Amino acid sequence: MPRIAILSGLVVAVLASRAQADEPGDLAAYVSAGTACAQARAHCFGIQLHVAKAAGEGYVVTPAWVAEQLAQAQALFAPLDVSFELVGADALPGSAAHLATRKDRDAVARGRLGGGVVHVVLTGKLDDVDVAGDVARGVTWRVNGDAQTKIIIVSGVAKPRTLAHELGHLFGLPHSTHAISIMNKRDRKTPPYEERRFADEEIVAMRPFLTSLGTTKLLVERPRPAQRAAP
Repeated sequence: MPRIAILSGLVVAVLASRAQADEPGDLAAYVSAGTACAQARAHCFGIQLHVAKAAGEGYVVTPAWVAEQLAQAQALFAPLDVSFELVGADALPGSAAHLATRKDRDAVARGRLGGGVVHVVLTGKLDDVDVAGDVARGVTWRVNGDAQTKIIIVSGVAKPRTLAHELGHLFGLPHSTHAISIMNKRDRKTPPYEERRFADEEIVAMRPFLTSLGTTKLLVERPRPAQRAAP
């Protein structure tokens, strides 16, 4: 996956397994599954969920699945002094439960760009558009072929740290050869999955993205809990 140059749009699509929501119809359960930004961290960014609903099956992922993905991202972005929080959730139609084609990937991003938050689309299955019959774990997609507007899609075979991996791409990281790195896609036995993180060099490499936010305004930093409580 190439280095990301995010210029005019920001969408994250997280695709997960077809487990029904714990409380079908209650989108608030997804928002409450997440945590607020950590008070001690310097940077706070919002995530807006867009949850696909499979016909007759309820929502495609559970609030608990969302909470696990977000918890992993919170922990792994700590060295960058970055935190995330869920700011809202809305429902997507059943057509978003399976993204099979390039047009499907483009369509799921329509109307969900900008706004200063990371838009996370939750769907059920992502087909590999380059290898017939295969499914993809994740991809960074140029919406309508536009290199300046990308959607990140994580498939139903996503591991708990897949959201963190894709957020790493949004913050400018390519795939990695560091054994420790969650950006390294190669199969390996060491270190164990639960010990993998961003390599120290990758933390350094992501810092310019934070510096550029004041100019691009693509992500608007949210006030941290202590600031909200102030009179």
